[in-house]
Amino acid sequence: MIEIKIAIDEVDYEGALETLYPVLAEYLSEKTENSLLAGILSRTKGFPVKAVKAGLKTLPQDTKDELAVLCLNHYKEKIVDSLVNILGKQGILLKVLDMEMECRKEPDDRYFSV
Repeated sequence: MIEIKIAIDEVDYEGALETLYPVLAEYLSEKTENSLLAGILSRTKGFPVKAVKAGLKTLPQDTKDELAVLCLNHYKEKIVDSLVNILGKQGILLKVLDMEMECRKEPDDRYFSV
């Protein structure tokens, strides 16, 4: 088995919010164990996306990252399918067993940019 980890930085949270807000508002507010996130998500239901974007700017980076991880995990199956399809078109056939997405507080020196 081969394990691949991808480090992501500089996410455009405001740009992605229109796509991700319905996921956050309807699905994740009930599933998150983080009481701060649950409270934020339950209070923003029904708010216009523009108002939520303004509020998003005030959140700490760690909270924004946790929201992004929740969304990535929600779309995990689609992400894996896309990865397999892209690699398959390049002649690299494989099966993805799992994909792990989590928040890390500090960068890990083991990862590098390509």
